[in-house]
Amino acid sequence: MGTAVARVAALCVLLALPFHAFADGAVAAVAASRAVMNWPSSGRIVFRVFHGDTGLQLGRTTHTWQHDARRYEMESLVETTGLAALFKNFRYVQRSEGELTAAGLRPARFSVDQKGKPPQHARFDWAQGQVFIDRGDSHREAALAAGDQDVLSLWHQLARTAHVTLPLTLTVVSNKSAALSVVRDLGRETVKLPLGDVPARHLSVKSDDGNVKLELWLAEGQHLLPVRIRIEDRQGEVLDQQAERIELGAPKAGS
Repeated sequence: MGTAVARVAALCVLLALPFHAFADGAVAAVAASRAVMNWPSSGRIVFRVFHGDTGLQLGRTTHTWQHDARRYEMESLVETTGLAALFKNFRYVQRSEGELTAAGLRPARFSVDQKGKPPQHARFDWAQGQVFIDRGDSHREAALAAGDQDVLSLWHQLARTAHVTLPLTLTVVSNKSAALSVVRDLGRETVKLPLGDVPARHLSVKSDDGNVKLELWLAEGQHLLPVRIRIEDRQGEVLDQQAERIELGAPKAGS
């Protein structure tokens, strides 16, 4: 061990790099690696989208992600299918990208593309502690604190921080707002999905202003991946996304 440290110190001298800087960087890299150790480096989850508890299927969500233990990218595409698509051709894409740290995901940018509307996005400036939301026709900014997430990165961040005691307060950023929200643990249960019966951890995320109201089920034994997401808007309309397929690794050709 002493010989290995000496060799690293010697290398730092050759590179004119302070040894403590090298050590700090190595520690940070190891911590970030541990934060994502149980998160597959890429994958896709296909959900059926139902209207509330009616059983009426409105469409499909295709959620994809990838990361290299330093940076991540993810996307969620919601689109109408079947009879619903005949009445309304709806296509809505959310994207999140950012860094991976010892504390999990740290978003840099969140964006929304909806058919027939101008692109909207939120830019996270962690140095200033501010998030800037651009809706095209309006702009706003809000304060950021460590651990804050966007509405998409939140799906995976909650699994990366499974050891954190709940309830937990954080700001959840969307293309419309930055809402102070509370995450609560609703216990463990077996959730019935198109995928089958899945043991899951059930969480809720709600803001006082009503801008954020969702429930997530994270699959135990499957990397705590999100397998059900139930979202309620301010008017009480509910979209229930239930997983029918999970694919880990690069997507198959033609799928």
